[in-house]
Amino acid sequence: MSKNELEKECNKRKAEPEEGGDSEDSSKKPKNQSGTSRLPLSDSDSKESKIFNDPIHGTITVTGLCVKIIDTPQFQRLRYLKQLGGAYFVYPGAAHNRFEHSIGTYYLAGKFARILKQKHPQQFEEGDIECIEIAGLCHDLGHGPFSHVFEKMFIPRVRTDKKWKHEDASVEMLEHLRQANVHVMRAFAEFDTDGTRLALIKDLILGGKETEHVKDERVQQKRKKLFLYEIVANAQTGIDVDKWDYFARDCHMLGIKNNFDHDRYMELARIIDVEGEGPRICARDKEAYNLYDMFHTRETLHRRAYQHKVTIGVELMIVDVLVKVDKTVQISGSDRDQGSGRKISECIDDMKAYSHLNDSILQVVELPITLGTSPQQTGATEDLTAARDIIRRIQARQLYKCVGTRILQDGDTLKPDFIQQYKREILEKAGRSFDENQFEIALMSFDYGQKKEDPTTNVRFYKKSNPGKAFPLSTKEKSQMLPAKFQERVVAIYSKEKKFEKDIARSFKQRWPDSEIPEEYNGEPEASNQ
Repeated sequence: MSKNELEKECNKRKAEPEEGGDSEDSSKKPKNQSGTSRLPLSDSDSKESKIFNDPIHGTITVTGLCVKIIDTPQFQRLRYLKQLGGAYFVYPGAAHNRFEHSIGTYYLAGKFARILKQKHPQQFEEGDIECIEIAGLCHDLGHGPFSHVFEKMFIPRVRTDKKWKHEDASVEMLEHLRQANVHVMRAFAEFDTDGTRLALIKDLILGGKETEHVKDERVQQKRKKLFLYEIVANAQTGIDVDKWDYFARDCHMLGIKNNFDHDRYMELARIIDVEGEGPRICARDKEAYNLYDMFHTRETLHRRAYQHKVTIGVELMIVDVLVKVDKTVQISGSDRDQGSGRKISECIDDMKAYSHLNDSILQVVELPITLGTSPQQTGATEDLTAARDIIRRIQARQLYKCVGTRILQDGDTLKPDFIQQYKREILEKAGRSFDENQFEIALMSFDYGQKKEDPTTNVRFYKKSNPGKAFPLSTKEKSQMLPAKFQERVVAIYSKEKKFEKDIARSFKQRWPDSEIPEEYNGEPEASNQ
């Protein structure tokens, strides 16, 4: 195409109306961190961009198909999902949401991929970087109310028939988003003429695990390039841009120091063909200390925020609320009549209903709003009243209290299945004044990302003198100042009512003498009321 013909085509496209969104026009192509122009996903998207002023990464320019994805109700829903769930009730600054985290992950995914492509252009095919960016943008679409509270605490309690993870829901929500928004479907059709790229995006979100979503042989061939799967959701080492963004973002909002430098890591990373595995992302040998800082930051955030004792107490209360109103709240979905809807726990089976579900569910329950609820159901009025009482207790800081903890030893089992067993063992103690509804057991695990293992075990490194050869760190090459163990597992018991705190704590201590309970609960137990 001649220069004049190209100018005519560009002027023609500028005169065409935009589809969807309130994106800003840009007279210049956005630049990446290396100063080179970022190619749009299609010619029709070349004029479309959004600029976000992010507190962590600075100016982020989003272009092309990603702009259209952001400008949908399904993605905007992430504005109403707290990133840290119940931790907001502990740290007032933890008010950030999945929306900004997803934008940050998109940015880091694109930046890291372009740095790698600049060093190893032969490893990338056309469209790979855009697929990685979309996977980073959409990786958290499947989170439910209060994030991991919904996935790891509520759903296992009410849907024992189903093994469900938010990554699977992210893939389903992406497909629902694509089909529910005509402008997105058209943009995908231009970007992905045969469906291969969409399949790759879903596979990247899932971390390359075996799934029915990926049947295309061309995507199976992509899996041989392991480095593609080590950028957004790294199942090999846990070193990925998803963690880099939420480590930096969460630390910033919580006021906790983050010593890990992801920019340095990206600049020194290389793609090296690892024998028996294929091309992988490898770190410079001297980056081992930087990586240990990253894994230590992870452990710190879990101990001080994600699994803080008060955080867990609040989240147990939120779960109790959701359980009590599960049958009462009705959320309209794709296959229900206008007069009925799905229970909260059923929304994971219907992405249209799930797209209406977010943190505001507590306000729907708390306020005298009848829309979407059915108090006429048997027992619904009592459950709704009890749920509202719990919400008021959260607001009044009358929280479930941790009254005992026990650090588990190597021979002890830490599985969710054992919670009911632990509860039965405590209820067997004589002279107690409480029943099974008055306390909860919580399991906590603080580690460096690989449970008991050294987190760098699966990481491959290279030396400056030989950048084409990858190797694992030997014991001699590792610091002598590493912790003796990389994991600590804890079982904690929570009392739901203040009047039962002492009795529950003492029963816990009676069952496990090596446990720790507050000093005021020590001493002889009071006479039982039963």
